[in-house]
Amino acid sequence: MRIGLFILQQMRDRSVAPARVVDDAMRQAVLAEELGFDTVWFAEHHFANLGMCPSPLLAAGHAAARTSRIRLGTGVVVLPLYNPMRLVDEIAYVDLLSGGRLDLGIGSGSHQHEFTGLGIPIAEARERFGEVLDVIDMALEHGRVEYRGRHFAVPASWLPLRPAQSPVPVYLAGLARDPAMIARTVERRYTPFVSAMWMPPAAVAQVRQPFDAARRAAGRDPAAEPFAIQRLVYVTDDPADAEEAARRAIYTHRLVATLKAGTGRFDEGYVAEVAGEHDPTPEEVLEKAMIGPPERVIAMLQEDMAVVGPSHLSLFMNFGGMEHERVARSMRRFMTEVRPHLSRPAGGALAAQ
Repeated sequence: MRIGLFILQQMRDRSVAPARVVDDAMRQAVLAEELGFDTVWFAEHHFANLGMCPSPLLAAGHAAARTSRIRLGTGVVVLPLYNPMRLVDEIAYVDLLSGGRLDLGIGSGSHQHEFTGLGIPIAEARERFGEVLDVIDMALEHGRVEYRGRHFAVPASWLPLRPAQSPVPVYLAGLARDPAMIARTVERRYTPFVSAMWMPPAAVAQVRQPFDAARRAAGRDPAAEPFAIQRLVYVTDDPADAEEAARRAIYTHRLVATLKAGTGRFDEGYVAEVAGEHDPTPEEVLEKAMIGPPERVIAMLQEDMAVVGPSHLSLFMNFGGMEHERVARSMRRFMTEVRPHLSRPAGGALAAQ
């Protein structure tokens, strides 16, 4: 099982300069390589303090110059916000810059204010996503694009800038209930990427089930196919530290919920933290999330491996604007005290599903 680090670059404290948030993100990317993480994932967000990285490809390109081994993931590029031809050039360029280390995570987006700020109707997100992905697939496979869709038209164009990898690995986040996208994921051999946060393993396995069914129908063994999940993780022996981390997790949950609902209240780019009717309590987060001592995190991840069978695990470790020193300590403890105890069972529980 490959282990990744997800970097959101959240800015909660107004006294912390954006430059510090960005620098801490790169320090964590470098540390992830030193500790033996397989991948570092950079999020994309715009116009709010939820995430300070507007371009995961730009972040990956910068990280490429500061690392030599770790894979560099976009978590995710929000396809409807891009001109597809410019995007395929940038994908190829970052893959070349990194020596073939790019993992291309893609999604359709869900935050109204980001689409509004970029002048794109969010109602068109799914349709635009499909068209941009059509162009990406065509460009990466053939080096030539000729395309006509509702939103994008590309005359016959050659793309001499080619990525180092063939193919560039594609990870699909979201759209897990879209039958057409599930079929495309199986046909094109994308890796489904699910943000599980603190979902029960059985619920995550239910998200995986349609992909596995489509893979079986295509004559493939689901247990041998990739499936990526993201978990919120924080390793600590201190109950007070764990509770404070749980409160930070709730803060991030509230911001995401209001932004997805289109009800976020902004003050110079900062989103107001508004309690929701279905918010978890700190006690509920501590019960469900992978926050706590190494042995707790080990047991919960072993259950994930048995029930879900992920091939890739992305760790969301810096949430709620947590200080770099605390994040770094949790990263070190995970890789020294948790990672050695994780190994995927041969075939896992998936072979019987």
